[in-house]
Amino acid sequence: MTIFDEAWPAAPEAVRRCLALAYEALRAGGLAVGSVLTDANGTVRAEGRNQAYDDGPGAGALRGTPLAHAELNALAAARTEWDLGTLTLWSTQEPCSMCTAAAAFTGVGAVRYLAPDPWALASANHGSSGVAGLEQQPWLVAANVMFLRSVAVAARGPEEPATLVRCRELEPETAALHDSLPPGLPSAPTAEAWLRELWPGVAAAALARPAGRYGGGGRGRPHRTG
Repeated sequence: MTIFDEAWPAAPEAVRRCLALAYEALRAGGLAVGSVLTDANGTVRAEGRNQAYDDGPGAGALRGTPLAHAELNALAAARTEWDLGTLTLWSTQEPCSMCTAAAAFTGVGAVRYLAPDPWALASANHGSSGVAGLEQQPWLVAANVMFLRSVAVAARGPEEPATLVRCRELEPETAALHDSLPPGLPSAPTAEAWLRELWPGVAAAALARPAGRYGGGGRGRPHRTG
């Protein structure tokens, strides 16, 4: 397993930017999901993060609405005259049915994501990040630990969020890493800084997690407000 300062710059720009946007959403108290549109060269052309729970100052027609998923915000930043068939929509999490439908309706050429949805983990895609083989697993763990932390921080009442309870069964390595973290929002100013601190745990969870865990399985499509 490579050290963080080798792994981070070697990851595609889409992976780094999606994680940065997810971390921005986490720090804002929202659901940690980030998304970008890239061209054939891998250059980011548009981006968005989850803003469904944003209630402070900010712009965007979808902000603070149930439609403000990261993928929809990225698509909303595209221009009508663009040929979306040449672009790839990336996300930190497996897109929900609404975002999948939006990508299909707008004619996006391909959809890729870093991690299967933490709730139902429905797809046989294995959370493809575009980084082949075992090397993809740290980004899968990084995406899901951010997501779980955002769910835990947003929880109301004494009961533990069902998503976190379920992930202790479905993604025990990532859930254990999440449970080892200090409570509350992380203090690191950027995703890069936070993941550098967290990298030994991310790498260990990635090595312990079986590759292709969900290959061929079908658990029913999840519903998330990403």
